Amino acid sequence: MTKEAEQLMAEALRRVKLDESFSPTEIGHRVGMNRVQCEAAARSLSDAGVLVLGFDCAASFTSDFRKARKRDTKVRKAAK
Repeated sequence: MTKEAEQLMAEALRRVKLDESFSPTEIGHRVGMNRVQCEAAARSLSDAGVLVLGFDCAASFTSDFRKARKRDTKVRKAAK
């Protein structure tokens, strides 16, 4: 995964709920990326199975990613 993809994912996780859709371009602009970098990062995340991209440049987290993320959250809470 590229540095831009990691930045985009981190910012999206901070700003968006796991079950919401969002614009990768808007999220990427918040961390200083241009449109081309945002779209390339979103494609990279899509290839990695993290995002589902719509034709209208909307993105949402895949169901597998949401399940894994919720499982990780439950394990961290149980460890406290």
